[in-house]
Amino acid sequence: MGQVAKRLWKDIKGFVPVAALYGIYYLVSHRLYDAFCPLLIVTGIPCAGCGLTRAGLFLLKGQVLRAASLNPAIFLFVSFLSYCAYFRYLKGQRVKRLGPALILLVAGTLLIYGYRMYLYFPGRVPYVYQEHNLFADKIPGYSALLHRILNRISLLRS
Repeated sequence: MGQVAKRLWKDIKGFVPVAALYGIYYLVSHRLYDAFCPLLIVTGIPCAGCGLTRAGLFLLKGQVLRAASLNPAIFLFVSFLSYCAYFRYLKGQRVKRLGPALILLVAGTLLIYGYRMYLYFPGRVPYVYQEHNLFADKIPGYSALLHRILNRISLLRS
């Protein structure tokens, strides 16, 4: 078995417990709130990563434009993961300049998120308000307040 395959297999084995926890969280969160994103579950507001999984799946199917329409940050994530994989698997080294690469990933993702939230929230998937959320369930008046804010935002856009 080549060195690349050994490193990859080692990482896959290391991800088994994480994948198990991910699966449990997925089942519970979808059962209770029909959502996966913790921010969406708690506040009803989508996070910067909302739509990334679906965008990644569309990208794997070759549906580039559909992936971009859900969350264009997917291309930043693919670039970042490719950069990390190059060092980890092909060169067998620690990722060089990981800090600056992470800063670019986070900053780019947040810029895309802010711009798209301004353009599309709350009316276009994945930038929609989730009515059934923890705050709305537990804090009286939360939904009414958020709806007033959303109405003002839509008036400003008009």
